[in-house]
Amino acid sequence: MAEKDKLLDHEYDGITEYDNPLPNWWLWLFYLSIIFAVVYIPYIGLGLGPSSIEEYQMEIAAAMKAPAGQPGGEQTAGAAPEQAAPASLEGNAEAIAEGQKIFLASCLPCHGPDGRGTIGPNLTDNFWLHGNTYNDIVITITNGVPEKGMIPWKTMLNPTKILQVAAFVKSIKGTNPPEAKPPQGKEYPE
Repeated sequence: MAEKDKLLDHEYDGITEYDNPLPNWWLWLFYLSIIFAVVYIPYIGLGLGPSSIEEYQMEIAAAMKAPAGQPGGEQTAGAAPEQAAPASLEGNAEAIAEGQKIFLASCLPCHGPDGRGTIGPNLTDNFWLHGNTYNDIVITITNGVPEKGMIPWKTMLNPTKILQVAAFVKSIKGTNPPEAKPPQGKEYPE
């Protein structure tokens, strides 16, 4: 028998056990976890460093600063759309084309490529859950509908992009694509 396979001198129901030392990699991992805990507990637990909530708030603040080259200049992504671009982009062909690109990249999974509705509601009929005006659409995109699973886009799209998506959504009203989702919400006749 090798030195590492040394039997202990006790037995229970015919079962014996070896007295082998732990592997070195395991011991080093154990020692490193103790050192980490000695550093981590005072840093986070005693408030010497930022808490996870403070780190999150710092990351959000940094992410909301729009680069100077983006439309809206130094506006933040979470700013109210009225502050970044007071003029409505409804009916603006260039804004509608840009809004369609953003819609296809961000909204397609829930509303379909033409707004027919999949998980989300049909955006092409006269029935609306949260109002049918351009401003209602901007507010819905900006704040989302968390209880229905729609995230607030104000943290991911700058105000100009939100206005462009709203212009596109407003432009597809009445297109009635095939296989559209049944109407939901209140009817707003033309």
